[in-house]
Amino acid sequence: MIANGIFYLWVTLNALLFFYICVEIVLLLFALTAKKQNKQIALKSYPKVTIQLPVYNEKYVVERLIDAVCKIDYPQELLEIHLLDDSTDETSSLALLKMKFYQDLGIDIKHIQRADRVGFKAGALDYSMGICKGEFIAIFDADFIPSVDFLKQTLPHFNSECIGVVQTRWSHINENFSFLTRAQAIMLNTHFSIEHLGRTSSGAFINFNGTAGIWRKLCIEDTGGWQADTLTEDLDLSFRAQMKGWKFNYLFDVESPAELPITVDAYKTQQYRWSKGAAECVRKNIKNLWLSPVGLWQKIAGSVHLFNSSIFIIVFFLVMTSPIVFWMGKENQITSVNLELISYLSLFITCFITIIFFAGHLIVVNSKWKAALLFWPNFYAYLALSVGISFYMVIGVIEGYAGKVSEFVRTPKFNLNKTDSKILKKEYSFKNKLNIRLLELFILFYGCFVISLGAYYLDFFMMNYGVVITLGFTLKVFFPKYIFKF
Repeated sequence: MIANGIFYLWVTLNALLFFYICVEIVLLLFALTAKKQNKQIALKSYPKVTIQLPVYNEKYVVERLIDAVCKIDYPQELLEIHLLDDSTDETSSLALLKMKFYQDLGIDIKHIQRADRVGFKAGALDYSMGICKGEFIAIFDADFIPSVDFLKQTLPHFNSECIGVVQTRWSHINENFSFLTRAQAIMLNTHFSIEHLGRTSSGAFINFNGTAGIWRKLCIEDTGGWQADTLTEDLDLSFRAQMKGWKFNYLFDVESPAELPITVDAYKTQQYRWSKGAAECVRKNIKNLWLSPVGLWQKIAGSVHLFNSSIFIIVFFLVMTSPIVFWMGKENQITSVNLELISYLSLFITCFITIIFFAGHLIVVNSKWKAALLFWPNFYAYLALSVGISFYMVIGVIEGYAGKVSEFVRTPKFNLNKTDSKILKKEYSFKNKLNIRLLELFILFYGCFVISLGAYYLDFFMMNYGVVITLGFTLKVFFPKYIFKF
C-alpha cells in the first residue's frame, strides 16, 4: 500500500514536470528560430529620461554604479538620475561624495532618502515616481554596470505607443570566478535565451527583470504603479501591464553586465526571494490572467511562467523519492510494466532537462566549443546547488502561497576587484533557523545512504541521485559563506 502510494506520487510529480518540460521545449524551438540581432534603429528624438538607482547598504558597489550611470551618453538637460537610498550604513556618505563630483560637472543626480523603508524596493521606486520628470524610466540595481550607449540602444525600440518596457539581457562580470558563478551563469543564460527569447518570439508574456530595462512612465501609472504586496514587484507589475494590453520588447543583443552571487548563502537568499515572490504573484495574478482577454497560448505560457518557482517543490520531492522508487524496483515491489515506466520517465526527463540547459547556454555564449566542453561539470554543479537550496526554496514557495509576509532581503554585492573577501564573509551573513539546518543535515545523511545503496545494487542512477543530494546539501550546510575560487 505504502509502496504503491510512493510510486503513484512519483509518477504524478514526473507528469507535472513533463508538462513543464514540454512548454520549455516549445519555447526552445521558438528561441532557436528567433532573430538574435535586433534591428538597429537610430534615435530620432531625445525624450526626458529618469534613471532610478534603488540601493540599500551597497557600500562596496555604489560608487561603481554612480560612475557607470553618470557616464551614459545622453543630453544632460534631458537626463535626471535618482539615487533611491534606503541605506543605514556608510553607503550614503560614499554616495554623496561621489555624487558631488558629478554634480559639479553639471549632471542632474539627486540623493533621495525616505523617512522609513516602507515597501522596500517597490516602495522606493513608487516614491520616486511622484517626483521624477522623465517620460521614460530606466532602472539599475547596485551591481549593474550599464554601457555608455545604453539609452541610445534601447530608447529607439519604443517604436510604438503600446510598448511599455524594453528589457536587456544580463551578462556576468564574474562568471568565471568560481564553479558557483559558472553554474549560475548557465541558469541565467537559459532564462534570457530560451525563456525570454522564446516567449518574445512566441507572443507569450515576458517580465521586466527588476533592472537593466526601461519603462514608459505612462505604462507604470496606467497599470496601478509599483506595489509592495509581493517580493517580486517586477514580475507583478509586468503581468498587470501585459494583461492591460501593453507590449514588452526584449533586446537579446544588448547586454547589461552585472555581478553574480559568490556564496551559497547569497545565492540562496536571491533564489528564496524570487521563488517566494513568484508564488505571491500566482495568488495575486493567476485568476486575472485567465479572465483577461489575451489568447490561450499567452494564458498557458503565462501560467507556467508564474508557477516557475513551484518547480522547486516538484524537484525536491522527486529527488527525495526517486531513490526509494529505484530501491522498490530492485526489491520487486513494483511490477515489470511500472519498472519500464520508471526507466523511460527517468531517461526522458534527464535528457530533455539537459538539452534545454545545454541549448539555452550555447545560444548566449560566443565560444561554442569551449562552452560545450565546460558545460557538463558546471551543469552538474548547478544541479547540486539547486538541490542543496531546494528545501529552503520549498519553504519560500509554500509561504508565498500561504500569504506569509516577510522582509525584502537583498542579495549582497561585493565588487571583488576592490573588496577583501575576508571582510565580506564577516559583514554578509544570514541566520538560518536551527530546525531547518537539522532537517538539511538529515537530508545530507540520506544522500550518503543513497550513495551506499546505489553502490550495493550497482545502480548508477541511484548513486547519481545520492551524489547530487550529498554534494548540494554539503555546500548548503557546511559551506554557506565560503567564497570558492575554483
